[in-house]
Amino acid sequence: METLLNTPPVLMNPPTVQLDQVEALLASQVDGNRSPLDAALAQLISAGGKRIRPRLALLTGGLLAADPAPLLHLAAAIEMLHTATLIHDDFVDGASLRRGVETLNAHQSAAASVLVGDFAFTRAARLVLATGSLSAVDMFTEAMATIVNGELVQITRPRGIANREEYFDWIGAKTAALFELSTGAPALLSRVDAEAASSARRFGYAIGVAFQIMDDVLDFTSDAAHLGKPSGQDLRQGILTLPALIYLEAHPDDPSLSRLINRQRLPEAELAQLVDSIRQSGSIEQAIEVAQGYVREGLDALNQLPDGPEHPLLEKITRSVVDRDE
Repeated sequence: METLLNTPPVLMNPPTVQLDQVEALLASQVDGNRSPLDAALAQLISAGGKRIRPRLALLTGGLLAADPAPLLHLAAAIEMLHTATLIHDDFVDGASLRRGVETLNAHQSAAASVLVGDFAFTRAARLVLATGSLSAVDMFTEAMATIVNGELVQITRPRGIANREEYFDWIGAKTAALFELSTGAPALLSRVDAEAASSARRFGYAIGVAFQIMDDVLDFTSDAAHLGKPSGQDLRQGILTLPALIYLEAHPDDPSLSRLINRQRLPEAELAQLVDSIRQSGSIEQAIEVAQGYVREGLDALNQLPDGPEHPLLEKITRSVVDRDE
């Protein structure tokens, strides 16, 4: 395994300092002058983002007294894995915009997009190996397999998502697995018992489910300029998310939803009418209530963990999941 000998000294300082160190680790994994793959990945990394997953990893690790040097590598590995999944998601979805910025898929060939995503996976693997923790590596590869398998199931199923069970299976793999990794793997770098490690995993998983539900809500409620992509984009791709599924439960014979479930494309005017009907139905408010329930589950799991200065910061992140506009 790669050693930590060349790692900059770790300071047990506020999360901002640790996040700066994570950013430095991410940047160290690519050399924009070395190859086109490096250059493309370096550009994506430098674009930044909320870094919510490494924040969760650093704070959870701090709360559980995880070994700080491996924790930094773990946090960087998780963010690199997230980057890799976004690249592949954009390719699979044919997305040209993400948060208002052109995706790699918008100006590179399909082959280049896939290869850059694969390259990001290799960088993520190198970072997690540098933790020196076989248990963390095992959980990391388990999460990777869950994410990839979940997306494969989604694109190969003969019909679209038609009920809540299928939806929660999908977002559990697509999003919650990476959040679970972000809070569960730091416990493996600490000396907490199995019960605390389980609570840490449940904490992250619940946040991840709530986070994805709110993403799906924002797909209906945000305008295109704010969201960085056309509103109702999931329906345009034939995907029924929780607001649409709640609407379907109240309108099981809706012909537009039936055609989407059977993977038939709808004219733009019909799609726009369907989006408006869902917005006006109360389904979005019900979906938010479901997300709030998962936030409560997450807070309950968090309260099973030891107390510490990171606790209120983790609670703040958890509560903010349903109080965001992007």
